[in-house]
Amino acid sequence: MRVLIVEDYQKINDLLAHYLKQDGHHVVQTMKAFDALHILKHQSIDVILLDLMLPDMQGENLIKIIRDFTSVYIMVISAKIDVEGRINTIALGADDYLTKPFSVEEVMARLKNVEKRLTTSDQTIYSFNQGQLKIILESRTVMVEGHTISLTKDEYDLFIYLIKHPSRVFSRDELITLVLSHSQAYDRVIDTHIKAIRHKIDVDPSHSSYIKTHYGIGYQFVGQKDA
Repeated sequence: MRVLIVEDYQKINDLLAHYLKQDGHHVVQTMKAFDALHILKHQSIDVILLDLMLPDMQGENLIKIIRDFTSVYIMVISAKIDVEGRINTIALGADDYLTKPFSVEEVMARLKNVEKRLTTSDQTIYSFNQGQLKIILESRTVMVEGHTISLTKDEYDLFIYLIKHPSRVFSRDELITLVLSHSQAYDRVIDTHIKAIRHKIDVDPSHSSYIKTHYGIGYQFVGQKDA
């Protein structure tokens, strides 16, 4: 994989780069947000390892900008440990969140899971509600009324898992275990992801046409599959 490290503490930046290179990944390093944006717009990157406290821009603002033009996987590694801050960072579009101090071995293990997901190929095409929603699994493309929308890696994986099991209602804990076991996700993060998915895919914001909430239980995909 091509991994971009955005970390302003040189020792941590170099430590991550050393392990990534040993594992066979192509590594790009920077300590500034604006340099990271330039790299992302001119190079192919699969994963970003991102610190939130950067000298030229807060990492949260950088995530917002990144999500305007790419769904690249973002793993935040930050000293910020408050729960609300972590939830807000996920809501902005981060896919995973680790707190400092961290284990390099854990980072590498999580990246292996990400790599597996990136290399999975499936030529199935799903169509729902008379073509209103289409998903091309091989390219991980999601289209609503003919327009491609951008889901983060975890949003996409959650959505596809619900689509593949339409008859089941999944609790938050089940979704964490079955889909997001690679991360430090917890129940409120699932709610944040579902809210973001609905915002992006529902044509009528006042009516959730694809994901139904079973209050006190969990979530279920209820789109009408096309013949």
